[in-house]
Amino acid sequence: MLYFRFLALLFGTTMVFLAPVIALRGQRWIDLFSEALIPEKQPVWFWAAGAFAAFLTLITWYVQITSPVTLSWVMTLFITLSLVKAYCFIFRYEQARKVTLSLMDKGRTFTAGLAGILFLAGFCILCLGIFAF
Repeated sequence: MLYFRFLALLFGTTMVFLAPVIALRGQRWIDLFSEALIPEKQPVWFWAAGAFAAFLTLITWYVQITSPVTLSWVMTLFITLSLVKAYCFIFRYEQARKVTLSLMDKGRTFTAGLAGILFLAGFCILCLGIFAF
């Protein structure tokens, strides 16, 4: 179905192109992320992002249940996991921020590992969108 193909191509392409940016920018990416995206006080836009994640999850589960698309459960699981992240950053912001910043303190090891995992996951999701849906 086109819905799952669209989601897979959108997320896969974003992840594949974001990975080299993270790897090449290194510490500058960590500084930007910690200052702009997870500041000391919880940004208001986290609530909007959480609502969007919940809406996207509901729509994805509806399409999953009502259409027989091969391997659509993979994208449904991927989208559903966004709710866990949204929950942590909305209702447990201080703990999530502390854990994220402690991971980022690892420096080059963290950015290289994150970029590698992001690229591999993005490539798999992109292949899923191209070949499976």
